[in-house]
Amino acid sequence: MTSEPFEFPEKLDRVRANLVAQEGRLREVAGVYADAFESGGVVHVYANGHSRMTVEETCVRMGALTGFHPILAATLATFTDVVGASGLRLCQAVEKVEGLGAKLLDEYDVGPHDALLVISATGQTAAAVDMARAWVERYPDHPLIVLASVAQSRDCPPKHSSGETLYHVARRARRGIHLDNGMPSGDLTVTVEGEHDTYEVCPLSSIGALAVVQSLNELTLRELDRRGVRHCVLRNMHTGETGVNYDEWLADQRRRFARALHRDSPA
Repeated sequence: MTSEPFEFPEKLDRVRANLVAQEGRLREVAGVYADAFESGGVVHVYANGHSRMTVEETCVRMGALTGFHPILAATLATFTDVVGASGLRLCQAVEKVEGLGAKLLDEYDVGPHDALLVISATGQTAAAVDMARAWVERYPDHPLIVLASVAQSRDCPPKHSSGETLYHVARRARRGIHLDNGMPSGDLTVTVEGEHDTYEVCPLSSIGALAVVQSLNELTLRELDRRGVRHCVLRNMHTGETGVNYDEWLADQRRRFARALHRDSPA
């Protein structure tokens, strides 16, 4: 057995502690989600950059609730070519362009109980801040939930020309709630002192964000059940122990998404 250090598993304790510490806010958000879903509406979920994986975790996978509506613009959220025409530099350049939040919201009709979740690791990225600001300006009475590092978005310099991070937008919003992904400022949690260099590795933001949205799935379903509402959840199709309910799940998504794209009477 090697005597070399192995530190990262210990860092995961921070994720659990973060969930426990903000249980009250998680339950508050679960109530917002339940309001949207019970009314047949949606929770719009936006991210850019690497945070797109949290949108995918929320909107479509085993155990996913219907009613989460993804807002993922390809030029803001697809950079896995790394280099080239759809590479990282292009994505980073586009996410600095202000005014795109309003353009994205132009594509959707927002219902009376709909909410927006904006996800960003740092809470500083201009595109995410732009989206949150556009939502608050256009729908001041609708809930805005942001999921980002409290430490970094509160204490580090803004990148949006407004001088705001997601922390500031959520604080001034009439119905703003800031959920913490639990990452420390800078995100990287392990320092490897090697013979040839010193390396900082193991970001925690994605794991923390995924833990938050799965916690919200549990709490939202518990709240809907308390209200006497049966909700559609995508079942496990791999174990053979439960029936696959793709058709029911997709039909409910189609109904909800259709309203998000077009409503006969605006909210």
